Amino acid sequence: MRCMSEACAMRSSAELAHPGFGRRGGELWCEELSTSALAERFGTPLYVLSAAQLRSNGRALQQAFERHWRRGAVELLPALKANCVLAVRELLNAEGFGCDVFGRHELEAALRAGVPGERISLNGSAKDREVIATAIAAGAAITLDSERELELTMAAAEALKKRANVRLRLRPEHERLQQPSDFFPQMAIREAAQLYKPGIESSAAIAVGRRALAHRAVQLTGLMTHLGRHSADPRVWADMARGFGETVGALCRDLAPWRPRVLDVGGGFPSSHDPTSPTRAAAAPLVAYSEAVCVGLETALEDAGLDAQGITLQVEPGRSLFADAGIHLARVRHVKQQNRPVHRTWVELDTSEVFLPDLVWERAHFRPVFASRLDATPTQTVEIVGISCNFDLLAQAVTAPSVEIGDLVAFMDTGAYQEAGASNFNLLGRPGTVLVDGTQAQLVKRAETLEDVLARDHVRVKSSPT
Repeated sequence: MRCMSEACAMRSSAELAHPGFGRRGGELWCEELSTSALAERFGTPLYVLSAAQLRSNGRALQQAFERHWRRGAVELLPALKANCVLAVRELLNAEGFGCDVFGRHELEAALRAGVPGERISLNGSAKDREVIATAIAAGAAITLDSERELELTMAAAEALKKRANVRLRLRPEHERLQQPSDFFPQMAIREAAQLYKPGIESSAAIAVGRRALAHRAVQLTGLMTHLGRHSADPRVWADMARGFGETVGALCRDLAPWRPRVLDVGGGFPSSHDPTSPTRAAAAPLVAYSEAVCVGLETALEDAGLDAQGITLQVEPGRSLFADAGIHLARVRHVKQQNRPVHRTWVELDTSEVFLPDLVWERAHFRPVFASRLDATPTQTVEIVGISCNFDLLAQAVTAPSVEIGDLVAFMDTGAYQEAGASNFNLLGRPGTVLVDGTQAQLVKRAETLEDVLARDHVRVKSSPT
């Protein structure tokens, strides 16, 4: 795991300032509640989300893309996979946002959370007849990933006697994206993007589009792509959008006179503090990405002779919406030291990297904050570790105050993907989630018990000897 001790050190109160999180009386607070009070009431480890931060982030995203896409409407479809807590989804419903779902389970979760079917985009690889029929019945848009999925959609739509709203997920070649990927530094982004399976090759999309346009039970409304967070450089996103726009323009020439009503640029934009950054640098301001995408896309469409007036732009934020709206709280269980062969001080917490999976998957750095001792003077350098039997290095070379059993540590910017990707390694029960809204805190997802973790096991009972 990469680490820079400066990035791990305690930050100033100004750097802690969020609409959802701040410093009061030497403690970290979430809105109007101290993290100490939350830990005492709900236990640790614990995921904590700020409703104020989520609302603020969503509105900022909407406004940023509306500012730069003036050809038509802008619709936000937050990715359910980034945070699949149903109460969080209900909060986003109240803000009027749509929903991107990947596969059958996410579709069912979105419908249970009350997302209107017509505001759902169903993504996913190798979609089967069942999920496609569910989407058609609900009125959701189906983002097709293959010609086989179109065939299943045509059959399901005919059986249901309903018209299916479909889009094509495209795989632009992205010739301009020669910069190294943050995920795969040895590869150019263009190469790394081709490792990701979803999407239809540009040449194959022509035949799929023609079949969709010819079928009476299918309505082809738009085109979609998604790059993923390979870089925080806005120029990469401008080049991504240009590549998508060029692919759209070429496809529209082959499908003329058809013209898309919707273009979906996916998500992948970094969060403000960008824990995935290899250099621990903060990301550019949000408006830099919205401008890069909108200008790049519009320029490519104009060059292709495609009038973008009236086209709705859809965006599927994940990290940029959820990440800094969440923290992960844990308590110190033990402080362990050694002097030989090298000096080490380990601060052992009651959590694990299996509850913060991007520490492993993306080599992320979630900034640790000694939440109950913000004003304490740093006196040592420590390693913060968890309780599972793998390396479980949560943060390295952290400048820390004197640490005692029971102290609280908060990992910042963990609202995206961490709860959704947590596992039960060592039979650990996944933590609960609390949603804070002003002075109110609600347990919106309970912690797993050992009984929950073992519930799927069927123990073979041996016959008693006669």
